Amino acid sequence: MNATSHLHTTTPLAAGECLHLPVDAGTVLVATRGALRIEEAPRWLAERWVPVRLRLDEGQSYRVEQAGWLRVHALGDAQLGHVLARPRLARLLDRLLRRRGTSRPAVC
Repeated sequence: MNATSHLHTTTPLAAGECLHLPVDAGTVLVATRGALRIEEAPRWLAERWVPVRLRLDEGQSYRVEQAGWLRVHALGDAQLGHVLARPRLARLLDRLLRRRGTSRPAVC
C-alpha cells in the first residue's frame, strides 16, 4: 500500500450476491477471486444518461473516478478487494501544510 491510501479490505461474495458500496473518488476495486460486475451511477453525456458498467475478472482492478454509491455483483463465488482513497480532510491538511513548508506523517 502507498501513502495515498489508508485502508485495504476484502469482502467475500457468494454467487449472485450484490453489494451496495459508498466510495470516494480514487478508490481502487480489485477482483481478488472470481468475476464481478461493477455498476456506478449513470453519467450525463451529450444530453443523455449513460450507464457506467464494467466487468472485472480475477486479478483486474478499476479506479473509481467519481465519489458516490456503486453496486458490485458477484458473477460466481468471488472476493472484492478495495483500497479506499485518503479522506478529503487528510488531503486538504496535507495541501495546507505543504504551502506552509511543514509536513506531517503519512496516513497508514
